[in-house]
Amino acid sequence: MKHMTTRKRPSRREPSGAGFTLIELLVVISIIGVLVSLLLPAVQAAREAARRASCVNHLKQLGLALHHYHEVVGSFPVGFLYPSGPIPDTTSVLQYRWSALAQMAPQLELTSLHNALNFTFPLAYRPSGGGSAFWPFYPCNTTAMAAHVETFLCPSDGVPAPAADSGPTNYTFCAGDGSNGGEAKAANGVFILGPAITIAQIVDGTSQTAAISEQPLGIAGPYNQVSPTPVPQPVTRAFARASAPPLTDAACAASAPGWLLNKGAAWWDGNYLNTLYNHHYPPNARQPDCVTYHNPGWKAARSLHPGGVNLLFSDGHVIFMKDSVSLSLWRALSTRNGAEIAMEN
Repeated sequence: MKHMTTRKRPSRREPSGAGFTLIELLVVISIIGVLVSLLLPAVQAAREAARRASCVNHLKQLGLALHHYHEVVGSFPVGFLYPSGPIPDTTSVLQYRWSALAQMAPQLELTSLHNALNFTFPLAYRPSGGGSAFWPFYPCNTTAMAAHVETFLCPSDGVPAPAADSGPTNYTFCAGDGSNGGEAKAANGVFILGPAITIAQIVDGTSQTAAISEQPLGIAGPYNQVSPTPVPQPVTRAFARASAPPLTDAACAASAPGWLLNKGAAWWDGNYLNTLYNHHYPPNARQPDCVTYHNPGWKAARSLHPGGVNLLFSDGHVIFMKDSVSLSLWRALSTRNGAEIAMEN
């Protein structure tokens, strides 16, 4: 008997209905977008916290170097080094302004860089042709002056160096409270244009006296602007220029000679443009910094950290000073012998 076999005809599958509809897909995408928007600020805040911690670490390294320098030399470095011998006709006394960073380079384990700098030479010489406001660097020092040192930079800034032929710095030394029209000569801070200051001379106490804070780098390109308008942007990276000392609020606001744009361009230069600041203005002040040129100056501590600046005290500890700090307290912290009662907030 023959067995009959039957073949089952393949049946069409019914739609399962398990796929996403267009509306459901859009909802999922929108939820993912909301989650990303919530997480992104947290990620950015974490990155800034890491950058700020690195900046604090650099300041602490500078603080250790200051005290090692004091042990070796018997004083802190001066803020604006002056020559001890005769001045050649090709330059001026203001061109011997080697910075505190340059002076204490060996204590920062930068001995080879320090040895490459010839401190007997000035920074620059008078242009032979005339007609140029910019004085060329002495060739014997140009290689060392162009060196970029990581310890001198805060990663929160991260903009290009203001000058292609010079190593920049985000750290600046306190000359005092900016009284006497911002004059650095014989100022009331620790790093001044004048005799070197010892720990014994900081009668207000090293734990209550500012040493180093922060500055944003200037604007890459030409080092100056010879007209008061347009105002450079961002203005926090520029200096208004006053025609002559002493500085006044009116002269700084007018900025008649124009603007200087090379803030922090040179770690080796001890002037207000590069490695000096004072507490005339509060941290991250709204008004622009102001100089005539090298000295005098009213220059605020500024940073890219939200809400304030890092401040290294003369004993080596670092705190974060809020922008809201009272101006009287801020100025009291800048003087070495003002006998003010300064309480950190």
